[in-house]
Amino acid sequence: MLDIVSTRMLGQFGFLAKVFSIFEDLGISVDVVATSEVSISLTLDPSKIWSRELIKQELDHVIEELGKIAIVKLLPHRSIISLIGNIQYSSLILEKAFSVFRRTNVNVQMISQGASKVNMSLIVNDSEAEQCIKALHYSFFESGEVSEDLDAEVNNGNLESVPAN
Repeated sequence: MLDIVSTRMLGQFGFLAKVFSIFEDLGISVDVVATSEVSISLTLDPSKIWSRELIKQELDHVIEELGKIAIVKLLPHRSIISLIGNIQYSSLILEKAFSVFRRTNVNVQMISQGASKVNMSLIVNDSEAEQCIKALHYSFFESGEVSEDLDAEVNNGNLESVPAN
């Protein structure tokens, strides 16, 4: 994961274009992106990294080029966990997921929602990923808690029932 920070970005146009043109010029594909007023956090596309065997020298070159326009911090050993679900229930899904993160002491370092609003990507330390996925799987698919929460919301009139196909 790369964190790219520049206070010069505030109120300016073209900063994102400059950042992404560096990746384009170097032939490196970006995967997950989150932005704020003065920062960009992103991951590099793992399939492209592995197929191209992106080596440390290339990462150093990316950081050097980005360093000309911003402060860059490389945060290695991160995993992407994606939550995919019905947008109608996104608040309940995120509430449940972050409850799992809290119970398992997992710190989410970046969040990005896909344009379709169905996919939410969360970045965690590699060392926490397997435990996190197992806990999420249990909570969503084995414990029955999520379906009970959704049923309660529908029964309380807070959500419309979605017919099964």
